[in-house]
Parts: sequence; structure tokens; C-alpha cells
Amino acid sequence: MSFTGEYYNLLDQKNRLSIPAKFRNSLHPNNNKTFILSRGFDKCLFLYPLEEWKIVEEQLSSLSSINNKNRNFIRNIVRYANYVTFDSQGRIAIPDILLNYANIDKEVIVIGMLKKIELWNKNTLNKFEKQKDFLSNEDFEDLADKINF
Repeated sequence: MSFTGEYYNLLDQKNRLSIPAKFRNSLHPNNNKTFILSRGFDKCLFLYPLEEWKIVEEQLSSLSSINNKNRNFIRNIVRYANYVTFDSQGRIAIPDILLNYANIDKEVIVIGMLKKIELWNKNTLNKFEKQKDFLSNEDFEDLADKINF
């Protein structure tokens, strides 16, 4: 299972988003048409297949909840996590709290990120990519060298 590519989509009147067929078709049957939708780190939303989310939960569970930083991090991740199952037309409903966080109102950029999917507001993504700490050509070359790209 791997998600790649970029797609442009629109929310319908009930704040439902159609997941690209390519992404739905690459889901393993164990996921039972289910994703976990949560806040991302860059003012976007993350959409994890159920099986991938289980791995995230295991990693979060390995952090000690005695440590305040760990506890706050775990809380910040899981409190916004929503189980969403796509319907016969491939649509998921996105809660208002997550739409507000990512500034998504109508247009949505859907980006495959290998094991998860990102959902972006177009303007937010454009601003993010213009930041000075975004990936420079030198950073790109350094990282490409590490994976023998």
C-alpha cells in the first residue's frame, strides 16, 4: 500500500470529501474502508489507513505518560483523531473542528504521502511552501543522497 500523487477536490454541502479512487483501491481489505482523520503538523489534516494508525498508536503507547511533554503530545494527537469510513461513493465526512484547523472551506488538495494522505487548503499549502525553512535545493540534494535517489 502506497499513496502517491496530488489531486484537487471539493467538499460537498455536508462537508464530505471524495477520496481519490486510486487511494481507495490501494487500501488493504483489512482496513475495512476505514481511515483515521486527525490534525497534521503543518496546518493540514492527516488521513491514515486503519492499519497504519495502529502502528502510530503503538508508537504513541511506547511514550511514558508520566512525562508531561509525552502526555501533552499524545493528547494533542489522539484527541482530534476520528474514525471515518468512506461510503459507496468514496466520501468521508470531515468534522468542522478539523476543517477549521486546516482552514479548509471548499477546495481541498489531496496529497499521497506514502503511508498516509494529507489534506490541504490550497492557500495554506502555497504559503507553507514559500517559507524560508521549506526544503531548499541543497536540502533536497542531501536527502536524495541519503536514499540513493
